[in-house]
Amino acid sequence: MAETTAPVRGPGAATGPGPRVVYFSQDGPVADVYRSHLPAGWRFAALRDRGDEREQLRLLADADVVVHTDTPISRRHVEAAPHLALVQRQGVGVDALDLPALRDHGVAVAICPDGTAAAVAEHTLMLMLAAGRHLLRLHEGVVGGSWPKWDYRNRSLGLHGALVGIVGFGRIGRAVARRLLAFGSELLVHRRGGAPLPGEWAGPHVQVCSTLEELFGRSDVVTLHCPLLPETRGMVDGRLLGLMKADAVLVNTARGALVIEDDLVEALRCSRPAAAGLDVLATEPPPGGSPLLTLPNVVLTPHTGAGTKQTQIVKARAVLANIARMWAGESLENRVL
Repeated sequence: MAETTAPVRGPGAATGPGPRVVYFSQDGPVADVYRSHLPAGWRFAALRDRGDEREQLRLLADADVVVHTDTPISRRHVEAAPHLALVQRQGVGVDALDLPALRDHGVAVAICPDGTAAAVAEHTLMLMLAAGRHLLRLHEGVVGGSWPKWDYRNRSLGLHGALVGIVGFGRIGRAVARRLLAFGSELLVHRRGGAPLPGEWAGPHVQVCSTLEELFGRSDVVTLHCPLLPETRGMVDGRLLGLMKADAVLVNTARGALVIEDDLVEALRCSRPAAAGLDVLATEPPPGGSPLLTLPNVVLTPHTGAGTKQTQIVKARAVLANIARMWAGESLENRVL
């Protein structure tokens, strides 16, 4: 997103001690990365118990900046933070933020795309291969002593020569596409509003689908890379899933609520699609009775697509640099509010 031209000035801008920064998630290794890169004079705190609202409100009472990961920020949180000037996302999605409340209180919001695309793209391909080639079943077979060398060969899906449908073609969708082309895949792309592809993507190995129905019906693999908006919530339903090939794979590293999970469970029980690789779920973590936890044709990871050591360092530096801009009264990068 374009840099805003309106500066945001914190209460200590350009003079006095540094900002009071609250890492609005569980204290631990990621918070320690921020501590290790924190400029002199800045104050930093993280949640000891990310589920304790009293602690959240206590830390927000003195916060100039919130570094936001996943813990939802509500109007109650915003009203408890009289000094808050900036909510700086560690990632790019803003669906866990009460944007109207932040707007009402004049709090700026910025995202951090740095490092996300490469890490999520790698994770996406990992899930495609793990689900399509039955990695978990093969592993279980080997450690269980059955050596299933031939059991899955005629029903494993590789990426070379596969037709992969990409829903959403922003930074992450394009990063996935570049890696898939290196694997020898053919690509189908769907963009909201039918936006054309940039000229660099013109070529015989990339096609545009005008409808989701066409993409889901033709693809060997469908991978989701669009934001969670009112018009995309629940867009992947039983009707679309029913169009998928019997040996196809669905991958979601975007947002869980893009998919109606009850419909996905039913579709997976009927092996249409044959498998799914999911890094995101409608409820995170999932309830103990979720069928997704027991289906044999699902590979699950706990919303860790961007979670690499390299990415955390890149993000910490970019996040702190943007906070420094705000504190100096300069224009924010990647401001969305």
